Amino acid sequence: MQDQAQRLKKLGEEELTVVVPNMEKHFPHQKTIAITSGKGGVGKSNIAVNLAISLTRFGHRVLIFDADFGLANIDLLLGLTPRYNLQHVFSGKKELEEIILTGPSGIRILPSSTGGKRLEDMTPEMKREILNHLKRMPEKADIIFIDTGAGISDNVIDFLVLSDEILLVTTPEPTSIMDSYGVLKLLAQKRAHTLIRLLVNMAENSYDAQHVIRTVKMISRQFFNINIEEMGWVFYDHLVSRSVRQQQPFVLLYPTSRASRSMNQVATKFANYDVDFISDRGVWGFLRRAVSFLS
Repeated sequence: MQDQAQRLKKLGEEELTVVVPNMEKHFPHQKTIAITSGKGGVGKSNIAVNLAISLTRFGHRVLIFDADFGLANIDLLLGLTPRYNLQHVFSGKKELEEIILTGPSGIRILPSSTGGKRLEDMTPEMKREILNHLKRMPEKADIIFIDTGAGISDNVIDFLVLSDEILLVTTPEPTSIMDSYGVLKLLAQKRAHTLIRLLVNMAENSYDAQHVIRTVKMISRQFFNINIEEMGWVFYDHLVSRSVRQQQPFVLLYPTSRASRSMNQVATKFANYDVDFISDRGVWGFLRRAVSFLS
């Protein structure tokens, strides 16, 4: 336990040129995806939880790293009470794998602590070390969602730069769309060649959602030279807020609701990017085996 804490502490104290091993070489299908938004209140954390659960139906193992060090709330959305968090890792009391929780449908959660000053002071190298450590535990997850804080603070920027891909969550609200442009402008400066996926949350109807997607994609290409993959949308549903109050994911509590049906469509599209990986497991594996049996 002390070794891990001392290593992270050393990274925070020294000026280092860190050589990061190519983890994709060892685990080619494992990836980190930062889930971010230009502003708060767009349902980003709720998207992370419910998308993670939906992806387990396709055979994915998903871990959510609650990286909003000021307002960590993934555990609250799931009705969990972590005994330990990243603060215990930095103090040397626990190893990283010892604080990981198991949530509904087998998803894993790496909790941080609300308002943890030591966490806010983490250097990019320390964050990189945490992500690399998670990547060295492929049995825990093949997809690591990094639930960032809202806005474009230094902490958020670090995780956007370190992640393999980015899922940008917005809503049809004009303020949310404008703040999303701020994120895209930053990404154009920091890492223009990363894969950015766009998801519209709280859409009243498909017309509004498609209008947002077309507008964001057009402006991204024209002004930022960034190509965006559209992931679809999740409809507004009053049952979502009810599920939050009950501290249960809406895809489990209200599986036939409007929001759950649209979330399942998003997960299906998301999973299709990795058809080769999931072909022997989950829904796709079942379908493939069924076709093989009948042929």
